[in-house]
Amino acid sequence: MFYGIKTVKEALALMLRVWREAIVFFLSIELWLMVLVAGATVGGVWLAFTGDVRGMLALSLAAAYLLGRVVLHAKRILSWPFL
Repeated sequence: MFYGIKTVKEALALMLRVWREAIVFFLSIELWLMVLVAGATVGGVWLAFTGDVRGMLALSLAAAYLLGRVVLHAKRILSWPFL
């Protein structure tokens, strides 16, 4: 994409406009829950690799969250956000 930006002021104005349009997404609870699930998955895999039993707990919580989301979407309680 080319916006024809020639000055720093125009670049800052464009960046501010983009952030204002995207702030709703970055403040959504769904995004942060998915970030936490990703962290639990990575941490669970690492703990499982090191032989710690807590890795199973972290992985099971991440799997339960993802399974719960699928069930809620199938029951049409949640809408499909990225389709």
